[in-house]
Amino acid sequence: MSEHVQNVLTGPEVTLFTDDGSVVPGIAGVSGVSDVIDAGLEIGADRLIMQPGSAFELHTHPGAHILYVLRNRGFIHVDGVDYEMTEGDTVYVPANFAHGVRTNPDVDDVLEILAFGVPHMPVDSTKRMTLVK
Repeated sequence: MSEHVQNVLTGPEVTLFTDDGSVVPGIAGVSGVSDVIDAGLEIGADRLIMQPGSAFELHTHPGAHILYVLRNRGFIHVDGVDYEMTEGDTVYVPANFAHGVRTNPDVDDVLEILAFGVPHMPVDSTKRMTLVK
């Protein structure tokens, strides 16, 4: 496969980790394309697969990213408020902005999200997110 084309629907699923190396339970990722652009920044996209009842606790990323909901419904927690996300929604999260994502408890199926980031970190990197303590 070309370095310019990666299928995030058929690629292998990998485990996600927090900044302390702990496994993020119930959530897997599939790496998409990434590359270094101007000023040495890396851009990339990955698919996140969240099992029912799973959540990304409140965390930050070193770069800005846009989330695109591929499948189902869930919530993003920003500034103390849970906002519902549904298929087709896009969400902008600024760099180093504390947020959390969780599945909808009324939905008994996976939540799938496409995450675009600059700078991009590999989906299984312990530097991808820092938990807010």
